[in-house]
Amino acid sequence: MAESLIFSNQFYPDFNGIKVFNIYAANNSTLMKNIVVFVIAFASLGNTSVAQDVRFSQFYANPIYLNPSLAGMASEIRTILVHRQQGNSINGFTTSAFSIDGTLGTSSGYGLQITKDVQLNNVINSIRIASVVGHRIHISKTAEIGMGLRVGYFQHVLDFGKLIFEDQLDQRYGVTNSTYEQLEMTSTSGVDVSLGMIYATKDFYAGATVSHLNKPANNFGATGTSKLPIRYTIHAGGFLRTNNFRKNEFKLSPNIIFEQQGRFNYLHLGVYFGSEVWTFGAWYRVNDSVVSSLGLNLNKFRFGYSYDLPVTEAAPTLNSAHELTAAYSFKLSKKRKIKNRYKGKCLPFQKYLF
Repeated sequence: MAESLIFSNQFYPDFNGIKVFNIYAANNSTLMKNIVVFVIAFASLGNTSVAQDVRFSQFYANPIYLNPSLAGMASEIRTILVHRQQGNSINGFTTSAFSIDGTLGTSSGYGLQITKDVQLNNVINSIRIASVVGHRIHISKTAEIGMGLRVGYFQHVLDFGKLIFEDQLDQRYGVTNSTYEQLEMTSTSGVDVSLGMIYATKDFYAGATVSHLNKPANNFGATGTSKLPIRYTIHAGGFLRTNNFRKNEFKLSPNIIFEQQGRFNYLHLGVYFGSEVWTFGAWYRVNDSVVSSLGLNLNKFRFGYSYDLPVTEAAPTLNSAHELTAAYSFKLSKKRKIKNRYKGKCLPFQKYLF
């Protein structure tokens, strides 16, 4: 028998209106208890919970997910694809995202992002579609402040047929029976609202995002009371430069990002080093993992790869992750006259960071 997820209802805290279960792995009809002990609240895995947001490691390669006020700041229309693979063959988590953003008038931007998240090898599937608008005010020739609004729709779907419960197990023959467990709902959906702010100059940038302002309901059970907790994100960084970034010179950019959602928080300390063509990044997610990344900037195309290496003893194979990004930027045809074209300049961190 192929490996499958086995749920044992030995624990009964409430999560999204359903019970929390202990998960085992079954292989060749043998119950290997404690191979995987996984609570459906996914408390220790930041990228694996319906109650926590998807977590990316190439922060600035996915700008409008990090902060909606970054929409349109690249001064061109940019399209971005992101694919993240986390976990192992039993408990795998896959996230894919597509986004497009561009300028709107002289000081605004727009964006659209679609995110698909697959948890526990198709046990839970989630999709999010969000539209973004941003507006910036130039406070000097080299500095601007801005705000952004992100409004989206999300849906989580649970494949109840892929779950195996304790009452289906026979110590001798393995999985033999149907379950008496029932669930009122196998999908949940709602509207999600987020706000972001940014301050940026040529050498420094800082921003903040408050996600899930409306705390949308996030439970599978009809009587559940679980809500998606607000996520607070603060990010800042700068460029150490010489001679105004002369061509072929190297650039060094220290960064810090702090995220807090519910009772979970993450502190990211990182640095980027590179040129206009390539960028190497190294991040330390405190008490969690080390992230290394490599980015290539080839004219209109950008490519990035990162790897999350766990530094904790807890489930290292579940926390390791590969992430790929690909982006293409372009401008509309010069033959088409556009009134009120964006007058700002593309700030350095929008071009070089991954």
